[in-house]
Amino acid sequence: MKTKLSILTAALICAFTLTSCSEQEELSPPVLNTAAEASCILGETEDMGSGYIDSFVFFGESTTYHLKSRGVLSGGSSTKQVLGNSSGTAMLNSETSNIGVICPHTGETVSISEAVRRLKPEYMLLSFGLNGAVRNVKGGKELFKSNYKKLTDTILSASPDTKIIIASGYPIAKSMDTSAYNISPKELNSHIDTLNRWATEFTEDEGFRYLNVREALTDSEGYLREDLQTGDGHHMTRDAYIIILNYIRTHGYR
Repeated sequence: MKTKLSILTAALICAFTLTSCSEQEELSPPVLNTAAEASCILGETEDMGSGYIDSFVFFGESTTYHLKSRGVLSGGSSTKQVLGNSSGTAMLNSETSNIGVICPHTGETVSISEAVRRLKPEYMLLSFGLNGAVRNVKGGKELFKSNYKKLTDTILSASPDTKIIIASGYPIAKSMDTSAYNISPKELNSHIDTLNRWATEFTEDEGFRYLNVREALTDSEGYLREDLQTGDGHHMTRDAYIIILNYIRTHGYR
C-alpha cells in the first residue's frame, strides 16, 4: 500500500512540475533581440547635431523613403539624401543590389552602385523588415545575410570610405490589417523581430554598426505606437520620423 501511495505521489509531483514548466514557457515573453549586447549596437551618445544627419544617405523600404515625403531632412521633400526607385520602396532579396534608383541630383534612373559612387556619403543607413518578411523568414538566416552582404558589398565597392549602419526593421501597429500576409499582427511583428536579430548578427559579423531604432517607436507590447501610424498600421507620421532622427542623433556612430 505504501509503495502504491509513493508511486502515486511521485506521479502527481511529476505532473505538477511538467504543468508548471509548460505554463511558465507560455507566460514567458518572447526574446526580441538575442544579440542585444553585441558590440555593433550603437549606444546613447551626446547629440551629434543636424550636421551629422546631413552626412547620411538612406535606403530601404517605403518607411525609409518617407523620410523624404515627410520633409524632415535638409531640403524637405526635395532632399537629396534618400535613395529609391519610382515606387519609393524596395525589398531585401538577391536582386536588391541590382535595382535601379533615382539619382537625387539628376532625376535619372541609375544603379545603386552608380548612385552611391556619385554621392559618396559619409554614412549610409539601410533598413529592411516588413517587405517580404514572411518569405525572408522562410528562406532562413543564411540567405537573409547573403542578400544583405550583396547589397553592402555593392555599396562599399562604389564608395569604400562610406560607413554602413544597419537599422532595425520598423515594427507594425497592433491595428494593422495583416490578412494579406495570412498571419496575425503578432506573428508578423515576430517575423520582423526575427529579421532584426539576423540583421544584428550580420552587422556584427561584417564590422558595421547597428541602430536599434525600433525601441524608440514601440509600445509596451512591442507594436508600433498607434499615435505614430498613419492609419494603415505600418506607415508612419511626421512625428515618428522626428523621433527616428533624434534617435539617430543621440546614438552616434562610434
